[in-house]
Amino acid sequence: MSDTTDRATSHAEHWPAMAGDILGHEDPITPLELLALQEHPEGDVTALYSPAGVFTYVSAASRATLGWEPEELIGRLAEQYVHPEDLPAVLTCHDTALRSSTAVTATFRFRCKDGGYLWTESLVRRIPHPRDGGRILLLASMRDIANRKLVEDALQRQALTDPLTGIANRTVFMDRLGQALRRLERSTTVIGVIYLDLDRFKVINDSLGHELGDRLLMKVAERTLAALRPTDTLARLGGDEFVVLSEGLTEIDDARRLAERVCESIEEPFVLGQESIVCTASAGVATTADATHSPRGLLQEADLALYRAKGRGRNRAEVFDEDLRTTAVGRLGVERMIRSAIEEDLLRVQYQPIIDLTTGRVVDAEALVRIQGPDELIPPDIFIDIAEESGLLVSVDGVVLDRAVHQVATWSRELAAKGFHGVAINVTGRHLSDSHFGDVVAGSLVDNHLPKGALTIEVTERVLMEASNSALDCLRTIRDLGVPVGLDDFGTGYSSLSYLRQFPLDFVKIDRSFVQQLGAARQTVAIVRAIIDLAHALDMWVVAEGVETVQQQETLIDLGCDRAQGYLFGHADYPDAVSAIINERSVSSGRRYA
Repeated sequence: MSDTTDRATSHAEHWPAMAGDILGHEDPITPLELLALQEHPEGDVTALYSPAGVFTYVSAASRATLGWEPEELIGRLAEQYVHPEDLPAVLTCHDTALRSSTAVTATFRFRCKDGGYLWTESLVRRIPHPRDGGRILLLASMRDIANRKLVEDALQRQALTDPLTGIANRTVFMDRLGQALRRLERSTTVIGVIYLDLDRFKVINDSLGHELGDRLLMKVAERTLAALRPTDTLARLGGDEFVVLSEGLTEIDDARRLAERVCESIEEPFVLGQESIVCTASAGVATTADATHSPRGLLQEADLALYRAKGRGRNRAEVFDEDLRTTAVGRLGVERMIRSAIEEDLLRVQYQPIIDLTTGRVVDAEALVRIQGPDELIPPDIFIDIAEESGLLVSVDGVVLDRAVHQVATWSRELAAKGFHGVAINVTGRHLSDSHFGDVVAGSLVDNHLPKGALTIEVTERVLMEASNSALDCLRTIRDLGVPVGLDDFGTGYSSLSYLRQFPLDFVKIDRSFVQQLGAARQTVAIVRAIIDLAHALDMWVVAEGVETVQQQETLIDLGCDRAQGYLFGHADYPDAVSAIINERSVSSGRRYA
């Protein structure tokens, strides 16, 4: 028996009942016979193989796509050409296809004739043998998805790393911190979190320019990494804020000494071109040996310690202690403020215009919540996280939904002729898990006589990733009511372009972090173009968030983006101010209207 036959016999063990159908027991399928089985789309590599994995037919497209002549593959084991890391998933796919009446999809790397591997997506289904209906074959249609994978990998890097410095971002840091806390269950060591903030960075940024400021942040990241241990994690949270996770410490002072070492390393002058910049940093340190400590709580403790370091003169490290714990009680005050706002009708809903980039008209508005304080409105970044943690966000969003549908009812009567469609509201996972939420939305539409499209629902990627089957059913129910559903902040989580076709979505919102990089990074332009093109191919429209400059607007128009929102078009405001913007822009039909 040949080596190939040995491998075929080994492969056949995956399906013992089919073990007799191995190399040498199959005659090649002719093209005419394949035609009777329905050829797959032009450009795809169509292949037939036996249950034991032996190719019996390969289409001519393999020549251009994979470099193989069809006859070079016929009679060979398919598993020989699958990347070893992808083989378990491919075998599972084939096993499922053999036992199922529906098609199964597998994504894997196929070895080309030049020795390299090509990312492919294969649709596999079971079919009767063209000569013997009692036997079966597997029909696969493989397509080249190399370009899609490149974009998805770039998206994942964008989602997991800080685009400026290349180090970890908040998402990765919080994930690693959670893992480190779980490891404390079987450890006697201490973990430390160091919250770093550059002193007077705004002065440097404003006096020397943002470009030099960005270069300084990159150098700070490099120097901080050099001061850490290889096992430590450094992440940038945004602006000039960095955070360090250090595991395996024997005592609290280890974390303090590490923080002081980092601050000392940053003190050395930075030479940037012709400029020599002296910059210092303040650090807040929080430690724990308790596996039940929450990641968010530990980070907040480090933040409070950082605040004290700033107050005591900067360029120093402070450790969280019981005095600061008293300060943390202030969070309870925020929770009480939220409850009072709900009970005393102090929640305020403002609206930010969403522009049609083709006409310049306002077509939608996003509803955003604030709390009316004694002297001014309190923005959501002060209370939203605490509202979610405390379970109060459902009540807050309920108020937003009620007021938004009443407002859009008014706008629909007064402004529909001017191109205005409706209002978008954000929905949490808790809403979607409520079996009655679909009925609430339906009742709101009926009670306010709203037309289709007057209300739009936005969910974040995290909500979709954590959504149960009942939550996804709720989304589908809402869509069936004529309410479009969109994915908000696309690109900030573990994003994949393939998600766009897995969920019941009508539009995608590109996160502001992409928009802000449009004028500075060519790779970002390529990613945004890919998102727009794929969304359009899936019959979705695209909204860009955080548009602040005419250059960003022009680039988005050139890339074919449909809609945009941001300070360039208007801040969030009360209905009367938004109505004025809608009326003002309704007179314009110019494509480049800013």
